[in-house]
Amino acid sequence: MGRVAVVTDSSTCLPAALAEVFGIRVLPISANLPEDRSSPDADLAAGTSWPLSEAAEQEELTGANRPFVTEYLAAVEGPGHDAAVLVTPAVEFAAMFRNASLAAELADRPAVAVDARTAAAGQALVVLAGAEEAAKGADLAAVVAAIEDASRRVELVASLETLGPLRRSGPVPDAVLGPDDESESRSVFRMRGGTIEPLGPTGSAQETLETIRQAYVDGTPGGAERSTVFHAGAAELAERLEAMIGPVDFVSGFSASMQVHTGQGVVGVAWLAKAVPS
Repeated sequence: MGRVAVVTDSSTCLPAALAEVFGIRVLPISANLPEDRSSPDADLAAGTSWPLSEAAEQEELTGANRPFVTEYLAAVEGPGHDAAVLVTPAVEFAAMFRNASLAAELADRPAVAVDARTAAAGQALVVLAGAEEAAKGADLAAVVAAIEDASRRVELVASLETLGPLRRSGPVPDAVLGPDDESESRSVFRMRGGTIEPLGPTGSAQETLETIRQAYVDGTPGGAERSTVFHAGAAELAERLEAMIGPVDFVSGFSASMQVHTGQGVVGVAWLAKAVPS
């Protein structure tokens, strides 16, 4: 079998330069903003994020348009490869997997849809694990195996400035989010294995970053195979977090579609931990 293409969507927070280096096909998501314009997830430079306006933050938006079956199918059957892997966010958080699975079934060439069991920057790490194998000339089975292995190991810890946008968008149950909090505290959570685990509220920005750093340290006893710091309109916090945990492979910003779900002010880290020798 010839070259295997890796296909994902723009919620991954994957910098355009990395997508280009590994030949990753990134399908765009569009968010309908209150300014009566549709904002596609344009390619983002590392460390930047789409500047969502104050009006967009305050208004309940009509959501984001995920890639259609036909878009996944076109990516699978496009030129330059003989097989494809379609990597989507966890089914608990987004609905892309169904469309990707249907496209894989309809395609005239071998294709497999894989649930990354995570989202956002965590998904970017899963995608890169598969893309690296594909770049080495691995066959479809080996690329899928690398993606599935990464999906079992990836962890993400982040802080949200407010739960309002996430609560409105509906991907996470209220039982996980907890009651509304009108205080100045920030919510911190861990995402792994398709589940979200609250790590509790924190006070100051520094306390928030310390909580994230400690979760990263506890989650990487043997070091990190690959890691990334990400943010939504919080570049200064992202810079401070990277300084606290050490250099990461890349820093990425949230696109408009991600900010529709999370709001601005998000900061966090995702990683693939190295195996600890027994």
